[in-house]
Amino acid sequence: MNCSFFRNPILLFLFLMGISGTSFAQEVKRTSEEEVTTQKVFIEANREKILGNYENAAYLYQEVIKRDGKNHAAFYELARIHDVLDKDSEALSAIQQAIKYDDSNMWYRMFLGDVYEKKGSYKEAAKVYEELSKDDPNLDIYFHKWAYYLVKAKDPSKAIKVYDDLEKRIGVSEEVSQKKHRLYLGQGNTKKAAVELNNLVNAYPSQMNYRYALASFYEQTTQLDLAKKEYSKILELDPNDTRAKIALASSSNKGGKDVAYLQSLKPIFEKGDLDIDYKIKELMPYISKVVETNDLDLANKALELTEILANVHPNEAKSFSAYGDLLYHTGKKEEALNKFQKAIELDDSVFPIWEQVMYIASEIDDYTLLDKYSAEAIDLFPNQAMAYYFQGMVQSNKKDYKKAISEYQQALMMSRKKPFLQFNLLHRLGKAYYQTQAFDKSFKSFEEALNLNPKEPNLLSDYSFCLALSDKDLDKAKDMAALANELSPNQANFQDTYGFVLYKRKEYSESKAWFNKALASDGEKTPSILEHYGDLLFATNDKANAVRYWQKALDKGSNSKNLHKKILESGVEEQ
Repeated sequence: MNCSFFRNPILLFLFLMGISGTSFAQEVKRTSEEEVTTQKVFIEANREKILGNYENAAYLYQEVIKRDGKNHAAFYELARIHDVLDKDSEALSAIQQAIKYDDSNMWYRMFLGDVYEKKGSYKEAAKVYEELSKDDPNLDIYFHKWAYYLVKAKDPSKAIKVYDDLEKRIGVSEEVSQKKHRLYLGQGNTKKAAVELNNLVNAYPSQMNYRYALASFYEQTTQLDLAKKEYSKILELDPNDTRAKIALASSSNKGGKDVAYLQSLKPIFEKGDLDIDYKIKELMPYISKVVETNDLDLANKALELTEILANVHPNEAKSFSAYGDLLYHTGKKEEALNKFQKAIELDDSVFPIWEQVMYIASEIDDYTLLDKYSAEAIDLFPNQAMAYYFQGMVQSNKKDYKKAISEYQQALMMSRKKPFLQFNLLHRLGKAYYQTQAFDKSFKSFEEALNLNPKEPNLLSDYSFCLALSDKDLDKAKDMAALANELSPNQANFQDTYGFVLYKRKEYSESKAWFNKALASDGEKTPSILEHYGDLLFATNDKANAVRYWQKALDKGSNSKNLHKKILESGVEEQ
């Protein structure tokens, strides 16, 4: 080798640069390839995460970390995966590593707070947001979260202090004042709780909802004079405020008689420009009280107010609905029906009013009206089980039992979460099935109804009668009939069923005794009881009296298909 080459500084420098340049280029190339590979793994991990393959994603994020131990993004994503998989400790460790390598990322630190919350470490979560609020005091969310976690950590006093600091920066706000109000209430500090509502009133004097909140709070804490003062202020600002007028009348009457109070509301109810909703809201508790107590004086005064409502607000369905409610609960069903019908004329979109009409129509046995409203209700409210229930009653009354069964079945499908309605439907289905001689289906329906209410006398009696009618399990029929009479004694229809079951068992002497009980319990007016007694008399060879009772049944309006045939084939000459 020519040694002079190395003695020449310029040549030596160029030579060394050539060697080192080549080495440097190779190093850069190697590093770039590794970074690219790491990035590919990271992208693949994200893809697996999006697809919901969380275990695969976690493995791949860990691979990224093996290649790049300071990759904070991979630590963060791994923490989120652990969180989804409910691996709380692993999630905490991973997010702490992410923050270690990038403590300026607010999302990492907020997620750390979430992980602490999930672990029940509320003090630590509060600390996270305390630090965040110091780093960026212009973000209100940090203060709210800080206070929230302090409350969770059972340190409401510190939480209030946080809200105080926030309030100094942003001024009085509804959200902060309401939160402080609730915290003070939780501490039993009603004075400071009131101060917070007063702060809102003072900050926003034209906002009536804040004044109402303060007045309501005074009422709840029995500071009635202060409540009255607030309602008076509201009326100073708005003399036509219905809610304040009613509330002021109410606060003036606390401890007074209900009738006197309702009388005091009369001038307010007579004003047509005052909101009807507040009038009804004030009246409803007294309607409920009438239902509970049957207080006629209170009922009459409340009725006077509902009549005023209907006159002053003639185009409001609500006024007639309230009127109808009160009339119904005072026993004036037909008058109530008229008001509910008027309410529907004004607004046919409220199903409970339709329901009231159908209930009353069924109670007064007006099946023509019930047919009309239940059919219309089905068209308007095809998902309401009660409409089909009442239409089923209509079809049963028409003795079109197949249609009745169809309506009841439709209602049954819609009433899975209403056990009481299901019970009534199954009971009625049982009766409809035995009218079509489908006894097995009848028994099944009755059994399902029994599972819901095993001691309902009407069900026991009807099931017993069905068993006896079909000559199936007369022992069971006797036991059920006995239980029905035990649960509800002196009921003619239950006594009749028992007599009928004993008749089918050929226990004629005991059967006659029960039929006589039924007849003495007003059964002389019931065609089916008269017919059954006639059957027993005929079976005991008292044919003349049998025909006499069968004829009585016809005279009372019996529609039994077999009665005329029984009389004709009895061999007894008509007298």
